[in-house]
Amino acid sequence: MKHRTSKLLEIQKLDLSEFDFSSLLNLTNEISNNIKKCEFRKNIEISISSNYTTSFITKILNVFLINKKISSKIIESEFDSLKFDIIDFSRKIWNSKSDFLIFIPSYQNLLFSPKINDNRKMIIKNAKKESNFWKKVWNQTDKTIIQTTFDPPFFSPLGFDDPVKYGGLYHYVRLVNSLLIDSAPSNVNLIDVESLLINNKNTSWKDSRMYYLTKQPFSMETIPALAKSISGRIEGSLSLSKKVIVSDLDNTLWGGILGDDGPNGVICDNNTPEGEAFYNFQKYLKKLSSQGIILSICSKNDEKFVKEVFKKNKNFALKYEDFSVIKANYNDKAKNIKEISKILNLNIDSFVFIDDSKIECELVKKIIPNIHVINLDSSEPSNYISKIESYNLFNFKNITKEDLKRTESYKKIREYDEVKTKSSNIDSFLKNLSPKLHLKEVDEDSVTRSNQLLGKTNQFKFNNTIFSEKELLKIKNRTIVLSFEDKFQNYGIIGLLVYQLDKKNKLLFINNWVMSCRVFSRRIEDFMIDFFIKKAANYNCDIIGFDFNISEKNIYLQNFLKQLNFRLSKQKTKYSLKISKLKKPKKSFIKLYNNL
Repeated sequence: MKHRTSKLLEIQKLDLSEFDFSSLLNLTNEISNNIKKCEFRKNIEISISSNYTTSFITKILNVFLINKKISSKIIESEFDSLKFDIIDFSRKIWNSKSDFLIFIPSYQNLLFSPKINDNRKMIIKNAKKESNFWKKVWNQTDKTIIQTTFDPPFFSPLGFDDPVKYGGLYHYVRLVNSLLIDSAPSNVNLIDVESLLINNKNTSWKDSRMYYLTKQPFSMETIPALAKSISGRIEGSLSLSKKVIVSDLDNTLWGGILGDDGPNGVICDNNTPEGEAFYNFQKYLKKLSSQGIILSICSKNDEKFVKEVFKKNKNFALKYEDFSVIKANYNDKAKNIKEISKILNLNIDSFVFIDDSKIECELVKKIIPNIHVINLDSSEPSNYISKIESYNLFNFKNITKEDLKRTESYKKIREYDEVKTKSSNIDSFLKNLSPKLHLKEVDEDSVTRSNQLLGKTNQFKFNNTIFSEKELLKIKNRTIVLSFEDKFQNYGIIGLLVYQLDKKNKLLFINNWVMSCRVFSRRIEDFMIDFFIKKAANYNCDIIGFDFNISEKNIYLQNFLKQLNFRLSKQKTKYSLKISKLKKPKKSFIKLYNNL
């Protein structure tokens, strides 16, 4: 077992981005199906259905998931089962306990095939019927579905015009795919086959030999790209995607060395091919930032020169203010990254570190094994974007208002921390913040963010119970959405609490409670316990109970529960306590709005 575990740990540390099918298949031979949990972030079950053999995809997918520290049990449907699974909802795939359903359909699953003499109206009508059919399929479950779009057909009845002309089969496939993309609900993650082929070298979806052998339409070398894409969707759906990019500066954000070339000598503009490559890379990072990814700097430079280079180079796509934390000094980078993690109050396993220096990358990787390190080749800045994209690190399926404001929010948090540090009286400080808490039931406007918090929050999270968006709306009368603001900023939705009343046993039970780390130390948790004590009294309940899982990441929550008089144990998950025995929570100074 030690040997197997060591092999598992090796796979978790590998960079699989350049592995071909044969290399990945060799890795599968190192993995035993009976390996127990080992440094896994999540344990999941997957059901996969297609019209062809899925054994190779399953093996390679398992490698990518282990690499992402996700333990999976993958259940394969029988050969050629998809066409039956999507019309018979009594089949076992729909009644399984799987967390994810993976569908890989073929264009041969289409209900209609256009004819050359069909008019445009008829073709569009049939395409909408295809879309409605799949919406019916998707509506059978609240589980996360990962599905490929329909693949390009093996043959083109209209020759070169087939993809661009009504009546063409390829054109019809594209039309149906666009309708599916537009109508996919929040629990459905579509993988666009055409993009997959364009963005990955050595892939081919037209392998007639494989098709006639196994009904698998694509080449073996396409499997790694497909499996990697599926694993990325799974990671994103589990809210394990990366949140922070920590970037070097010299030969990373610009060409040249700031200390040698000076602020006017670095290269990042549209005047040269090299300069344009760096400029587009900055634009790419800025786009990620606008979608909620936090940018930080970790560079061996003098901070005053870093400020100067951003000030003097108006042509930079990125501005100094785009970075939430800047560490420009000559300390070792691992130490600086740890400090950035502490400032942002985010776990390092949500960080990506990018640098052109192999030595710096190896040192950071050695000292901080949980960080994702990407070594960029400074001789080819034109490849920077594709290099980062190849890892499928970020998930933008359901972007919320809170995501879009994240960078600005963390800047305000830094201001808050600076003022707090200077304050000699914490009670007076908290009172002067003019804190306000808004409480309401889950609704259509708040359900996506609420579901997101359940998936991604670790430091203040009672247990691993997750409710889908549909489930939350069904039990909305047992939910409380928390929104918070103070004089520094409006933080938006920062928490979700799901509870139920057991009047027979006089118990108010917390099914789960999650809260964003951005509002720690505001005593919101103290306010909510006091709120629940009053709520329990209104229903003649004198006991508060909950399920709680101790982890390395929820120390903050552990300390809070201990302060309330709960005795925590790793051997115990169920807790309850008479309200009369609870220690009084701290005074919060919070004003309540929208009282439930």
